[in-house]
Amino acid sequence: MPKPLISMLVSVVLALTAGPALADEAPSTGLIEQLVLANKLIALGDARKDPLLLIAAARIQKNLDNQAIAAPAADTATRSLLDRARQYAGNRKDLIGLVDDIAAQKSKSYYFDCAEPQNRPCGKAILY
Repeated sequence: MPKPLISMLVSVVLALTAGPALADEAPSTGLIEQLVLANKLIALGDARKDPLLLIAAARIQKNLDNQAIAAPAADTATRSLLDRARQYAGNRKDLIGLVDDIAAQKSKSYYFDCAEPQNRPCGKAILY
């Protein structure tokens, strides 16, 4: 995304969400990272017509802060992601249902596995 577009987007978001006092401050790197992530989820969600991606983007937009996005500290394998999602869902049956639906889907793509180096070389693309 071109820098002028990012700057304009950040200014608009700050003006609308943070109030006039913060709109004059320079946007943090963390805020820009979150906006870029939300925009990528929006683009992918629209391309795939996937409501969950759009919901995730909207949630990011509604909860913007200055926290930078760090590399994942935990396992990024699909199974592990779903296990953590189930844990974070607590007693929310709606979210647990979504986790179960996604767990039941057959994968159509590859990902790069760096979480299980004892089984595969880090970075090797595997079908999941």
